[in-house]
Amino acid sequence: MAGGAGLLVALALGALLFWGGPPPVQASRPASPVAVQPSIAPVPAPAPILGRLPGEVERGPRGHAQVALTFDAGAEADCFSDLLAALETAHIHSTFFITGKWVQQNRDCAAEITKRGHEVGNHTWNHLDLTTQPDDVVREEIARAETLLMELTGQSSRPRWRAPFGARDQRILRIAASLGYKSIYWTIDSLDSVEPPKSPQFLIDRVTSRTDAQLDGAIILIHVGIRSTAEALPALIANLQGRGFHLVTISDLLRPAPRRDTE
Repeated sequence: MAGGAGLLVALALGALLFWGGPPPVQASRPASPVAVQPSIAPVPAPAPILGRLPGEVERGPRGHAQVALTFDAGAEADCFSDLLAALETAHIHSTFFITGKWVQQNRDCAAEITKRGHEVGNHTWNHLDLTTQPDDVVREEIARAETLLMELTGQSSRPRWRAPFGARDQRILRIAASLGYKSIYWTIDSLDSVEPPKSPQFLIDRVTSRTDAQLDGAIILIHVGIRSTAEALPALIANLQGRGFHLVTISDLLRPAPRRDTE
């Protein structure tokens, strides 16, 4: 048995030697690398610019002791009669930037603006962030508002236009300009529409704490439909007038001074 087993082992070894040993083990080929396509993140839309852009108005000329109180109306109409009463008592006129939807919902208020000698400005139809809208929607927002403003107030808003939220870029300004408008921004934001709610005294101080040099030619942003604003307005107006400022519309603020004949 042992001899037979040894003979078998010997024969197996011989066969291995004859055939050159066991077949070489083929090394496995490394897998071809899989091409990974780089992920391309979507390019975000440019953030709205909060501050003056070329070609728009942020303040009027200095040296004339003029200030423009401007009122944006795109939400509520509460206390509107109080605003108009304060302006009438002080014998001043202002500019109201109003949306088409606000006009549609508050037709009597809109009509009262021009009846009392104030002027209107275009604040679009729906008060959208225009920087997120395509060109055709931007045009429609502005043009549609102008149609209703003209119908109800009898006054064109051109060239006075203010972007909702102050959100605009050069594309939006170009579209507005193609429709005959110039962007009217502001020098001082009263912050009356910014949370948390502001007290009347905060709003008064927010404007009247500025120096005369800072207020000269300033455009003040105020909103319609806020009780604290209506309550603050008489004292705010009295302070500015007491300091010698003339409170005027945007048109008057930007009207070129009459030329003086030189001898």
